[in-house]
Amino acid sequence: MGTLSLSTQGNMRAETKEDRVGTRAKILEACRTLFNERGPAEVTTAEIAQAVGISEGNLHHHFRRKQQIVVALFDAFEAALEGVSRGDQLPPGDGAYRQYLAEWFSLMWEWRCFYGASVYRLAPALTPRLMALTDRGQARVRQALAELVADGRLAAEPEVLDRLVVNAWIVATYWIDYLRTRQGVAVVTREHLAWGFAQVQALFMPYATDGGSSRPRPPRSRPAPGPGAGYVRSFGKGPGDPDFMGG
Repeated sequence: MGTLSLSTQGNMRAETKEDRVGTRAKILEACRTLFNERGPAEVTTAEIAQAVGISEGNLHHHFRRKQQIVVALFDAFEAALEGVSRGDQLPPGDGAYRQYLAEWFSLMWEWRCFYGASVYRLAPALTPRLMALTDRGQARVRQALAELVADGRLAAEPEVLDRLVVNAWIVATYWIDYLRTRQGVAVVTREHLAWGFAQVQALFMPYATDGGSSRPRPPRSRPAPGPGAGYVRSFGKGPGDPDFMGG
């Protein structure tokens, strides 16, 4: 027997399957927003219910524990990460590697709640899944970059490519932790991720080619590191630009 919900006319009616699916989606989207802002451990079930506009009892009907919400969100994060790491439909020209990196940092912004250790303490069963996802992701990133090399859009020997993949992954994965633990950043903004994007892009710049030729582009001089937008503009389009990550 379905649960009862209040219709728009104020009458009680049985909750349909479509209602349950829609409510579940709203819960997950609200949780992603709240978890991104404050971290899963800091968000209460009462706050989640209030954000969705339902009772805590209704929330528990869909998810009995907050850990279940984290796992459901990780399923979506995993699918998104798999899609980005494949590097499908890379654009022509020597800006391809920049767009590829930009997509990584867009993903980091949209799912930043998963770029910290606390979420895995809340849902420890996700740790082996994260490790497996990392292995698959690194392999796909390397394949995508190897295709850029084959197309003449990057110029790097295989051993160099291996180091680039590992170093870029380390920076991208632990950038938010670095901001919080080493820079004292309490609230991560897009500008902070633009700063991280510039760090990763700097790894690839010496190997980027001009116009798809095999000649590496000489490294440009860099200003002193800092989270300002000017730091990003020295490296091309990044998360701080208006058309990156939807503005």
